[in-house]
Amino acid sequence: MYNGQTLMERAKADLTFRLLWLVSTTLLATVRFTIDGWDKLEKIVADGKGGLILPWHGVTLLPIYYCRSMGFYSIVSLSRDGELQNRILESRGFKTIRGSNARQGMRALLESVRRLREGKVMAITPDGPKGPPRKVQPGTVHLAKRSGCPVLPVGVACKPCKRLASWDSHLVPAPFARAVISFGDPLYIEDSEDDTAAAVCIESAINAAEARAEEMLGMPNRESAKERKQERGREGTNREI
Repeated sequence: MYNGQTLMERAKADLTFRLLWLVSTTLLATVRFTIDGWDKLEKIVADGKGGLILPWHGVTLLPIYYCRSMGFYSIVSLSRDGELQNRILESRGFKTIRGSNARQGMRALLESVRRLREGKVMAITPDGPKGPPRKVQPGTVHLAKRSGCPVLPVGVACKPCKRLASWDSHLVPAPFARAVISFGDPLYIEDSEDDTAAAVCIESAINAAEARAEEMLGMPNRESAKERKQERGREGTNREI
């Protein structure tokens, strides 16, 4: 046994990682990237005062690949799925802090605050690790407040692509797809700010960056499309009445 795994389980996990790394790397190498607002990320890195880079959980495949070998930190769950994610991130040049809401979560948060105060940059998913999707969780607000560092919202758009049937509708690009990664304006969350208001502010900023990325690809915005669908539903109801 090793970390609760038998030799066979370790061999299976290793094979899964190798296959996933090979397939994802080959696929992502074909994607044609356009980057919007890269200078904002460069400034945060150059300032050396720390920073939180925040994309939604469902689009991380693309920014993780594009920002490989930049030495960013990330928080990864202690679950077996998290172990696979941890190996992928480390293979892309990320440094990881292990923890989750269920196990050693507070230790991971405290270490993350320390790293941010040291001037490190962290890339985390504010709606992870289990959702609900596109809703900022308390841990992200805590990190932003305690560290005092800038929060950089990240929007991602891609076409053509596939959305998996996972809780986050994870985005997988098609071969030779076009993708836009858009970095919004940095936010600063004051320690005195209401937690709920801060979460809504961050959500709005990420959604705005995503809308910008979709606009650059000539795609209909997700939120606008949702509103149009709801409006058609109301119209249908009115006709039935």
